[in-house]
Amino acid sequence: MNDFTSYAMNGLRARLSAPRVVADTSVGRCWYPDILKFATGELMLNYSVNADTNENTANAQAVCLSFDGGATFDFTYDVNGFHNGGGEPRVSLPDGRIVGTSTFLKPDAPGDARSFAAHRWTYDRGGRRYSVEPWGAKVEGLPHGVPPYPAPSRTWWSRINWFSDIVPLEDGSWVSTISLRFAGDELESTVAVASPDEGRHWEYLSTIAGPADTPGANEGFDEPCLLRLDSGELLCVSRVGSGADQQLARSYSPDGGQTWSPLDRLPAYSVAPQLCKLQNGALLLATGRPGLFLWLSADPRGKAWQSIDLIAHHNAAVPQWPMTAGQTTAYTALVEVEPNRALLVYDRAPFGWDAVPAESGERSQIWMVEVRSEW
Repeated sequence: MNDFTSYAMNGLRARLSAPRVVADTSVGRCWYPDILKFATGELMLNYSVNADTNENTANAQAVCLSFDGGATFDFTYDVNGFHNGGGEPRVSLPDGRIVGTSTFLKPDAPGDARSFAAHRWTYDRGGRRYSVEPWGAKVEGLPHGVPPYPAPSRTWWSRINWFSDIVPLEDGSWVSTISLRFAGDELESTVAVASPDEGRHWEYLSTIAGPADTPGANEGFDEPCLLRLDSGELLCVSRVGSGADQQLARSYSPDGGQTWSPLDRLPAYSVAPQLCKLQNGALLLATGRPGLFLWLSADPRGKAWQSIDLIAHHNAAVPQWPMTAGQTTAYTALVEVEPNRALLVYDRAPFGWDAVPAESGERSQIWMVEVRSEW
């Protein structure tokens, strides 16, 4: 990817490549992207082909593999059993596996409101092989009950969803986050959970934030991302609602997720924040709605942030495929592929939340931008 645009910022310089399409369709949906890197070097791009509703009768996710550092993603297949959108927590392991869980959780027994199960997925051989353990990830010990979803379906059961990253700790355990609405609450909470056995059993660890911690929020602390800083602290940044007035909320944990600092707010807004720490210490954060923005911080704890308007960057670089603030889900993904070189993926949904009609001449697309950061 060439044709970089340079953005001068206080304390660092960012260079963004011209965006290019890495997946698209002329009918239906191609949105809610994710991208991960195997320890063996291959890249895996995932995206949803489903309507964004909890009442789908079935869900599928497309998998696209790159064996050339992201230049092409020509090895593709579909996997059934994922949720309608993004957010599946996954972790890339040194032995070449990528392991994670499904977003949705089902009561572990009929009527159980405090113990849940999710599918457990493993990809290996650079994504050429995958396996699923149906309901193989158990979650136990929640401090309160979680009520059923108002309209339970074949693909959604309760007011609980796994959304975030999985972070390995030095003792071999994993930490992740789950968003839920406890019985009697009107807004969402997010809890930290820990696993000692590579994600097969998860125990409640702590509550990061509840309804009382997010005054002015439309939804509550409900789409978190999780990152381990160079200091060893965990940084959790989350959506609290949708809109320019719904600034992301943040908390730090100094002890592996057992306790969390009081929330503060970032200038960034509003959905599904994605964090990436580069080798040089710079932090990247992608989010939006309305619009789509890349935020950068030269501070190792992310105290100060500066933004780049990704829609403006997109339209300047590829005017033949213009997009507006309402033509993206603002769900993104970031991964560092080489020191201080990251790939950012985002979707272009020309008909908003509606599928692309046949013969419209339009396309639903996943775009990729290379991000380089220098001091």
